[in-house]
Amino acid sequence: MISYKYNIYKSKNTKHLDKMLRECAFVWNHALNLQKRYYRRFGKYISLNRLQKHFAKRIKRILLHSQIVQEILGRLDNSYKRFFKKLCKRPPKFKKAEKFNSFVFKQGGFALNGNVFTINKINKRFKFSYSRPYDGNVKQVRVLRETCNRYSIVIVTDSKSNKTYEKSRNGASVGIDFGLKTYMTLSDGKSIQSPLFFNRYQKKIKKCNRNLSRSEKGSNNRKRRLFELHQTNRKIMNLRSDFQWKLAHQLCKQYDYIFIEDLNIEAMKRLWGKKVSDLSHSSFINKLTYIASKYGVIVHKIDKWYPSSKTCECGCINKGLLLRDRTWVCPGCGSINDRDLLASKNILRKGISELESTGNSNGCKTGVPYTCIQESQSL
Repeated sequence: MISYKYNIYKSKNTKHLDKMLRECAFVWNHALNLQKRYYRRFGKYISLNRLQKHFAKRIKRILLHSQIVQEILGRLDNSYKRFFKKLCKRPPKFKKAEKFNSFVFKQGGFALNGNVFTINKINKRFKFSYSRPYDGNVKQVRVLRETCNRYSIVIVTDSKSNKTYEKSRNGASVGIDFGLKTYMTLSDGKSIQSPLFFNRYQKKIKKCNRNLSRSEKGSNNRKRRLFELHQTNRKIMNLRSDFQWKLAHQLCKQYDYIFIEDLNIEAMKRLWGKKVSDLSHSSFINKLTYIASKYGVIVHKIDKWYPSSKTCECGCINKGLLLRDRTWVCPGCGSINDRDLLASKNILRKGISELESTGNSNGCKTGVPYTCIQESQSL
């Protein structure tokens, strides 16, 4: 299955998508209310089949196709099943119409003709940006409402993704140490500074929030202020995503083996707050893993408890090293170590030793003297 996402052009017909989403919220809330009332009275849960039969009698009263109603009821049923299996902490909740942001056609009720998407029941057509053709048979169509009142369409087909990127393989490997001031430090001495997109637009976000708080609730002015705030946040998100995708491609083109730490993001957020969210290391790691699979690059994670910044090349571990100490002198050999660079080199050594133990390091070049690797393996 492959998903293709396209933006829907804004027109006079987009208001009908908003009406349909309101109907979707009504179906969700009505079904949830039935479940709660039935459970209070009988202590049981209504099956999905019974709910679908109940709504089948009332489907003519609303704008939604039967496929959409069935998908919403299935979504609610899955939420209850996850709650009963203790996979989530709370049962499903009632949703405001403004918070319900998607509906799905599974088999019918729509038509696709080039860059035109037609919803049969309301007989309305919507043009979308047909930026690339989709392959295979259409299995599912999802309509999404995003920030700034933008709509997009996601087309799911049955074709398999065979797209790969070609690159020259030289066995180059690199260890990466993530940081705050420096986004990442590479074991070959290179460093990439943190872009901090949120900090760049912090004054503008404060101004938007201030204007929003001064506007009257329910007024058109408040809607405009909220739109400005959403537009700014969307721009920050797009800049961050663009930076991460380009950086992931650059690393995968240059190296065949990439070694990183298994970061404890939640603990980092508790210590440094929104700065960690702005850097979004976990999002970058997900993108890097995906791009690496297309290039055939191996991304290996080492244990998060490995003392990479405290271990000197001679094998001495500085247990008293503090976070504010950016450089330190080894008590064993007297060498002066840069904390971030040393950590990236140790991550590289540790990762290669783990790959060698599993037999997956064929042709891996370290860029670090082999004697240092032997010393680290003998620790």
